[in-house]
Amino acid sequence: MLQLRRKARQSRFQIATVFAICFVSLALITGPSQAGAPRLGGSLDLNHATAAELETLPGIGAVKAAAILSVRDSKGGFQSMEELAEVRGIGTAMVEKLWPLVTIEPERRDQSKTAQK
Repeated sequence: MLQLRRKARQSRFQIATVFAICFVSLALITGPSQAGAPRLGGSLDLNHATAAELETLPGIGAVKAAAILSVRDSKGGFQSMEELAEVRGIGTAMVEKLWPLVTIEPERRDQSKTAQK
């Protein structure tokens, strides 16, 4: 009877272990969910991103997104990543964290001015 209980306990442990391995493997294969995951590969352009898009970045909530938009609008767009550190609540450590996730493309209105000349 005691051996039967040990075998049952071992079987439950083995099933739980296999389930855990499958779950972790699936999580690693599928990666983060797309709903709130930041874009990778520098695909989020700071000069054209909306507040909602900025909020998908790690450490950026509604207040920081609004601050980024305010500074961007007052400057006519960012020219470099270093300018992002001028935004209140974003320091050099945050800029370094965001660096691989964002790009800075020239403002569209600057391109149209150049085309008119």
